[in-house]
Amino acid sequence: MNRLVSRLAMCLLMTTAVGLVGVAPAAANPPAVGNVITLSGGVVLPVYTVTGSATVSAVGFQLTGGTLRAVDQSGTQLWTAGTTGYGPYGGFDYDADGWPDVFVVVSASTGTTCGTTPVVTTTLYFYSGQTGTRQTPLSPLTDICWNFGSTIYPTHQWTENGVLWGPTNKIAVSPYYASTSWFFGFNGSSFTTDGALYFPSTSSYDATYTNALANTYPTGTKYITNSHAANGLIVNVSGQQRLVFWTSGRVAQYAVGPLSASQLVADRPYLTGGRTDIGGRNYGVVAVDPGNSSKVVLVAGTSNYSLYLDRLSGTMTRDPWGGIERHVSVYDLGSNTVDDRFYSYAHDNSDGNKYENRVSYPANPIVRTGGTSRIAYNVYTGGRWYLHISDPGATTDRYAIKDLFLWDIADVDGDGVDDWLVSPTRDAGEPDVPGYYYPKWQTNMYHWNEGTASLTSFRTEVGYIPHFQQRFNRSTATSSDGYLTPAQTYMDGSQLKLMMINSAGTVSAR
Repeated sequence: MNRLVSRLAMCLLMTTAVGLVGVAPAAANPPAVGNVITLSGGVVLPVYTVTGSATVSAVGFQLTGGTLRAVDQSGTQLWTAGTTGYGPYGGFDYDADGWPDVFVVVSASTGTTCGTTPVVTTTLYFYSGQTGTRQTPLSPLTDICWNFGSTIYPTHQWTENGVLWGPTNKIAVSPYYASTSWFFGFNGSSFTTDGALYFPSTSSYDATYTNALANTYPTGTKYITNSHAANGLIVNVSGQQRLVFWTSGRVAQYAVGPLSASQLVADRPYLTGGRTDIGGRNYGVVAVDPGNSSKVVLVAGTSNYSLYLDRLSGTMTRDPWGGIERHVSVYDLGSNTVDDRFYSYAHDNSDGNKYENRVSYPANPIVRTGGTSRIAYNVYTGGRWYLHISDPGATTDRYAIKDLFLWDIADVDGDGVDDWLVSPTRDAGEPDVPGYYYPKWQTNMYHWNEGTASLTSFRTEVGYIPHFQQRFNRSTATSSDGYLTPAQTYMDGSQLKLMMINSAGTVSAR
């Protein structure tokens, strides 16, 4: 069945599982390349579509040993660049040449410490995806040192989530704890500063913006000191480019361009669960509804990548805090309203809620309906996973299906129909009691039928789960992690296949 087999050195647990056999899907018409290729030695490398070349259909980026390199869809090297940074991250096209561009995070020692941790400066280096030409438009910023008595630690200012973008060559850059953010364009040879904004973290926000609203904490200000990193993207609203992002206790819309009193188009302060005793965190995946562009969805929690790595290691260690504040929000750009559903706060119950009502999101949480979309994600409640499927454009449930975990929704066979990749977390013969955290080594594939609001099984792979790696954010979906981890597809001859992994650590296209 497989031409591609690579071996990963991992120590895994083996769990046997029995699955359902369904109807085969319609014949596929795959694109010229999937979203991964293989290099010599069996390395699986994510690749991204190129539209600006007659010979290159996809490009991948690899950073190893201080060298960033780009390869084409066949693995042929296109260029290299020496760098001391980590990454790469990106996917935007700042020079509008039809090639995805990237950046790395670069740090330098200051020779000082914060507590016992070294303090560094950070900045971002940008690279043209086509040529490898480097741009360095940002000044380095020094870590912030936090001192809470018994807890002292630094946080970097320029990080992998410092760049927000959308279906435009404009990008927005923000330090992790920002007071000002900037819009960048490109003039053909270098970046241009095409505007700036005041972040909702200082009094400048209150004093400048006509549409700024009082925050929901009893502070008497509109801004919130030390608001968290921006989590969002650039969208088009009635012909106007707007930066839409969540930060501490709010979601806001800014016109992309010069700073002015009217630049803040809309401000919506809110606290999940109405709780003023928590930080208003909004970490998670943000996605524009393809069926209703006025809706932007936030699923706040942890990426499915954390459970994937826990499944491989057999330990609950990857992300024990799971985003800390777990909730789902649907923001309406036109009415400036939020529909929010609170699930849990990890520090409740004397830090006992690390896993209770933990939200885990796929790279694509959108369920297409032909109109306003539904949202799909996972919640760990009472010692078991539930697959939640919402009503269209809302946070209310249509279904909460026990003992299933949704890895991703993606068209893995190229037939134009979204495929649901789902693993059971409890076998039918096992006791119906709490305690099922790890998915079984089995992947059931489904199609969603909006007419009947139902899932139909069409394929089962026993002994395998999908294989995941960090990939770039998309123009219509982003994450506070700085990356997404969608299903991986590989072109095996003329057939598009799904990259999968078994309990022995063998990765294969199936």
